[in-house]
Amino acid sequence: MSLLICILYGLLVYIFTYEGRLMAFRQVVREQAQEMANQAMGLQIVQPKAGWIHTLRTALGMTGPQLGARLGVKKARISQMESMEAEGRITVQQLRKAAHAMGCDLVIAFRPRAPVETMIADQARRKASQLVAETDLHMRLEQQGLDEIHLKKELERLTDEFIRDMPRDLWDKDEPF
Repeated sequence: MSLLICILYGLLVYIFTYEGRLMAFRQVVREQAQEMANQAMGLQIVQPKAGWIHTLRTALGMTGPQLGARLGVKKARISQMESMEAEGRITVQQLRKAAHAMGCDLVIAFRPRAPVETMIADQARRKASQLVAETDLHMRLEQQGLDEIHLKKELERLTDEFIRDMPRDLWDKDEPF
């Protein structure tokens, strides 16, 4: 019997150690992604009203027929691409080809409006507030509600837990930013 207990204990230690390493690895990956996203906040690029194709073509002194020749299309197609870009209907592939034809690289990035850590903390607080409010409602129905001080403490505790543990449902059922 004691051999079985030792084996089970060893297995549990292995599982918890593996889970711990896996969680630490996930945390490192998440931190690296957060750093990359936060770097993008510094990008200050204004989208030209006429679109990048028209703006860069004009900046280069390149005509529509000249760009068309580089892309193997007619001038009318260039005008169409410029209109589609200005209206937000152009494909990434079309943009990439036009950029290449004008000696440019197409760069697509998301620029967070706030530091990622702030976005996570705000979402954790919203999720915690919702959960605390729902729980408080049920407790009050049973005359077991908490006072404001304890509600605030629970909100802070739950918010910190959500930030630390990043539950999979953190971003479920919420309004977009």
